[in-house]
Amino acid sequence: MRVAGSLVWATDLVESDQTTGAKGQPDVTYSYSVSLAVALSSRPAGSIGRIWADGKLLRGAEGDFKVPVTFRFYDGSESQEIDPLIGSIEGIENTPAYCGIALAVFENLELAAFGNRIPFMTFEVIADAAAPAISAILGDASGGAISCEASDTVAGYAAYGRSIAAAVQPLVDCFDVALFDDGSVLRSPADPTPVALSSDETGSSADGEQAPKLQREQLPVRAVPATLRLSYYDPARDYQTGEARAIAAEQDGNELQQELPAVLSADAAKTLVQRMLARQWSARDRLTLRLPPARLALEPGSIVQPDVAPGSWVVEKSTVDGFVTIVELRPSWQPVAALAGEAGRIVPNSDVVAAPTSLALIDAPSVTEASAPTLLIAASCATPGWSSKPLTVTGSGQTFLTQSAARKSVLGHALSALPSANPFLIDEANWVDVQLVDEQQWLASCDDDALAEGFNLAVLGSELVQFGEATPLGQGQFRLARLLRGRGGTEWASAAHSVGELFCLIDSNSLQGLSLPVWMRGSTVSGTDRAGAAASVEFGAESVKPLSPVGLSAQITEAGDLSLSWTRRSRSGFAWVDEVDAPLGESRELYSITISSAAASLDLTSEQQSLLVAASDLAPLGAGAATVELRQLGDWAASRPAQLTIELS
Repeated sequence: MRVAGSLVWATDLVESDQTTGAKGQPDVTYSYSVSLAVALSSRPAGSIGRIWADGKLLRGAEGDFKVPVTFRFYDGSESQEIDPLIGSIEGIENTPAYCGIALAVFENLELAAFGNRIPFMTFEVIADAAAPAISAILGDASGGAISCEASDTVAGYAAYGRSIAAAVQPLVDCFDVALFDDGSVLRSPADPTPVALSSDETGSSADGEQAPKLQREQLPVRAVPATLRLSYYDPARDYQTGEARAIAAEQDGNELQQELPAVLSADAAKTLVQRMLARQWSARDRLTLRLPPARLALEPGSIVQPDVAPGSWVVEKSTVDGFVTIVELRPSWQPVAALAGEAGRIVPNSDVVAAPTSLALIDAPSVTEASAPTLLIAASCATPGWSSKPLTVTGSGQTFLTQSAARKSVLGHALSALPSANPFLIDEANWVDVQLVDEQQWLASCDDDALAEGFNLAVLGSELVQFGEATPLGQGQFRLARLLRGRGGTEWASAAHSVGELFCLIDSNSLQGLSLPVWMRGSTVSGTDRAGAAASVEFGAESVKPLSPVGLSAQITEAGDLSLSWTRRSRSGFAWVDEVDAPLGESRELYSITISSAAASLDLTSEQQSLLVAASDLAPLGAGAATVELRQLGDWAASRPAQLTIELS
């Protein structure tokens, strides 16, 4: 049965906050959790199935929870112990064990998915292993006060009301359970064998006066319903209320509504309501017989067969007047055949057991200007459906609490190793095959205009690439071709690809950014979720590194001086714009230049995109080959070097 239960204990809401975003512009998100206990039934229960919160599935059929929570179920046995959480908060001496009550306890239920408030919860409570018979339900609900032989079954029944009689009356009425009060229990007739009555037995009299052989009457049509509606709970509709209707042919008349708090299939409900209406119409016919003392054993529910059509009648009331047994009868109706019903459709809750999370930490150049070192967190799983998951990120002795993005990342790994290529032209010679974690996700091709606008940007290993062609290979595999390489200044990583390396589509909606202190640069940063998914990366603060300069050239002047020049690139704007220099992207322009030879090295700086090194400064380096390394110095870090080999004389 699906029941709401009663909230019997709860803590106050516990607030937590999470800070994300850039330094100086933090984005603080507040979330709440609660611990609570819900009483499910005033008798022991077997187990718990699904749980719904605000109509959404909270716990699936396999016992998996869709939001983070610790759950405990107590079956209501008389020996069950105190819940440790409730006891620790309220004190052992103040905490009941709720013996005899089935209890559900939620510890630290995350409320973000429910508007940060306690949701309305309903529970699928399983009391028995198999569908119980009506006789078993009546006996259990009445504490043994009812003993009958009703063999019909229902999938579940909610026995509730102001009294035992009110709790079981719908079941007795709908299934026409014959009960006789023998002074100790309500029971079925002792002998169900039909009793044949001869015409000589009818018309008995205690005082010798002549009595009628029988009295027969028929109620008017308006006294019985022309339409009967039966409401019930349909398991095919997640136990939502269903309704079955029966109509008495073309008859006009009143309409009757009957509520049955039982779990029935649509077919069973349709069959039951037709039988109920047929029984009420057959009960229009009433017959009263006066029988001799030999029939004193007849009791309500007994079947008699007098010499009157129809052949079988049911005793509804039996009284004794002197030595005369007066029985009031109604026709013994014949059950109608099973009928087919239609449950209708609902918008079902997706009940997918989530596969383990695949987690990746991405240290890549920012596709937009970052004002603080930022790590990108990607998370995915192989099954449909997704919800943000709490994550713990650690590094350099620091711990950061965050969560995955609200949307699933397009995450996977390489099935082949991509060769290196020129980063300044479209790579039409090479391709790479990738496997996505979720095989239902898709990669799409795009034209050159879309590539120019930044579409289909992805991280492959440590290189940022764009792909113009994505050919599906089946089962979540794609071949990526027509590539733009070394995006965001990652040409340094184009020759370091391997099979199995990370692939992730760069999409701000499916990646969670986490700002880290700059002093964590060079340390190993690890991330985990509550289910044990883990990933790590050597944090280099790539999001705030300047791009290495390009076009480094050198020339020895007639005076023997060394003239160096180069072109700046900027993390504030990757595109080349005609007649306009790239934006600086840093608070100041500064470069570090190191000239090294076998004899010595020379360290210099420049505040512009050129430098003239005097011949006298070059003298200590001696003659022969020398290496020039050029780095742009940014606000947070230095770029990777641009290198050039020169000959000194």
